[in-house]
Amino acid sequence: MIERFTLEEAGYILYAEMLERLRERFPSIPEWRLDQIVTAEHDAITGGILQIVPSEVESGAIEMLEREQHEGLSDKGEVA
Repeated sequence: MIERFTLEEAGYILYAEMLERLRERFPSIPEWRLDQIVTAEHDAITGGILQIVPSEVESGAIEMLEREQHEGLSDKGEVA
């Protein structure tokens, strides 16, 4: 059984909330630059590996894979 925990317990924060805090602290920095810096820092810490995603991503991926498997599209290299 999978143990459930909050994002905060796992050491994660919401991107939108973090960006808002950065905007308030650094109002003269354009938002595109804040996003660029956050992305670079994320990649430096994680190696660019996506470690957490919304649960709907898995549901959507399953739906797409089942469709591909049923229609035999995986050998053709087609993407949704």
